[in-house]
Amino acid sequence: MPDNFKSSLISAAIGCAVLAGITVSSGANARELTFATYLPPQHPTSVGINTFIDEARKRSEGSVDFKFFPSGAAASAKGMLAAVTDGMIDAGFLVTVYFPTSVPANTTISDLSFWNQNSLIATAASVDTILNDCAQCLREYGDQNVRFLSSYATPPYQAMCKDEFASGFEPAGKRMRVAGEEIGKWATSIGGVPVNLPNNEAYEAMERSQLDCVIGATSWLKSLSLNEVANSVVELPMGSFLGGSLMNIRESVWRDLTDKEKQALVDAAPIGLARTIYAYQQEELDVKEMATKQGIKYVEVSDAMKEQREAFMQSELGRAAETATKRGVKNADQIVDAFIKNLKKWEKLLEDKTLSEAQYAELLKTEIYAKAFGK
Repeated sequence: MPDNFKSSLISAAIGCAVLAGITVSSGANARELTFATYLPPQHPTSVGINTFIDEARKRSEGSVDFKFFPSGAAASAKGMLAAVTDGMIDAGFLVTVYFPTSVPANTTISDLSFWNQNSLIATAASVDTILNDCAQCLREYGDQNVRFLSSYATPPYQAMCKDEFASGFEPAGKRMRVAGEEIGKWATSIGGVPVNLPNNEAYEAMERSQLDCVIGATSWLKSLSLNEVANSVVELPMGSFLGGSLMNIRESVWRDLTDKEKQALVDAAPIGLARTIYAYQQEELDVKEMATKQGIKYVEVSDAMKEQREAFMQSELGRAAETATKRGVKNADQIVDAFIKNLKKWEKLLEDKTLSEAQYAELLKTEIYAKAFGK
């Protein structure tokens, strides 16, 4: 059976369940909701979402549960927001750069991805900014029938390429998978040709020689099987990609939940978020060993290119608010300032600390979620 036909059948089944008002699970008053992602079940974000689902079920004593639909079974990356908004699914992994005109203030935060190389700090700063310092960001999601519960950040993006680059990285003319405007600008600035493409489509595009490089987290060598099509990793960290909404729920569903059920979701969010970030970090470590054994070459870049990246980062930071204003974002400079403030806050909170996953989740809860949700 063709994949697109199977996807249509699954989506139709979800739609019928929603229209019929089916929210019954194992208990008499239990709600079984739907949570979708376009990424495969082994991806770190999917691992984190499943942790969130497990924690929500446990903390609500079974009254809230989600059926998980990975791998684009219910909605594509670019169609995920509409699927939540229109009630085809109850929650979905939303990546803002795939629908920037719908959530332009939130896309502004994604545009700031270049400014931190630490995913723990970048994750906390983005969630803190959206929940506690950007009412406009929350209103945007609300206008789309979405209750935001968490953002996320990847490990620093690097380039995974088909060429081995025996004499050093040569980006000129290389077609590079990017996500979002800012990373696209960077690819252009070094002579590359940006191709805006969801990461789950990168393998096929590289296999068919439609891409030369994929700019993304090196953990994708494993979770997206890019180790089968890439021969090199260019060691030029480009910041943690951040923003979007990893965990959320349809606003109309949220309003129907009891206070206990809402609290269960709020308490589950930082735990699922921490699982995501630590799963990413572990996979990055595992992947480098796997890739090296496989013969994938790690390529260093020149000092000149490192300086070029630094200059690009500083110049784009100065233009971030201007770019957002052109998209129609009000008080864009305040969003940028809030994010930078929160980066500094979390740099200080995490300075010289090695936190366990549970400790990180607890810090997110006390420093962000207690303030945002009042408990």
